[in-house]
Amino acid sequence: MPPKPVKPTPGPSQASNLTANAGNAVDENLLKAIRNIVQSVIHEDNNALREEIRRAVSPLKAASEGTLQEHEEGLNGLDSRLEAMEKQYDQLYDNYKILQAKTDDLENRGRRCNIRILHVKEGLESGNPTKFVANLLTEILGGPGGLQSPPTLDRAHRTGPANGGRPRSFLARFHYFQEKEQVLRLAREKGRLEFQGGQVMIFPDFSAGLSKRRAEFIENKM
Repeated sequence: MPPKPVKPTPGPSQASNLTANAGNAVDENLLKAIRNIVQSVIHEDNNALREEIRRAVSPLKAASEGTLQEHEEGLNGLDSRLEAMEKQYDQLYDNYKILQAKTDDLENRGRRCNIRILHVKEGLESGNPTKFVANLLTEILGGPGGLQSPPTLDRAHRTGPANGGRPRSFLARFHYFQEKEQVLRLAREKGRLEFQGGQVMIFPDFSAGLSKRRAEFIENKM
């Protein structure tokens, strides 16, 4: 019977290699196990943190959504109120323009028998402006084809307080509309009117609004 082969006994270098390989295998397994444990812990912590954040954010999100909805409803309500106010303003403005036109028309109807006389020196009326103005008109508009007698005036007076500067204008109201129209016609026909060495001017008595419109019309016409 042949003899059994004898296994060679590892030397010191081979033994150390085996020990090192075994140690490396243990280290790799240990690191892998540690890595798995860490990953598992991190995953669990992430899930827990994510859940905590979700629970914390949910009330805030709900509150913010409710607040935004309230703000949106409030803005929509303000838009509706603003639109209603704009319509009301337009209506009020239209009514104001109508009332302004009617008031201006009534004012000018009340002035239809009035005239204004400018550049007459102060103090000549001697306390009786109505009689003075009637005689003044007869003097500057009399003669052939002119006034043959003083016109009938209801009243006449200076306008505004005396300021010691430019003479105040006279405002005269005629009793008869036809006489007022006659005076204005004669003043236009005669052109330059003079009294005591100075020029006198006669105008219809219009309201401020009508005077402004007439001036704009004349300016645009020119």
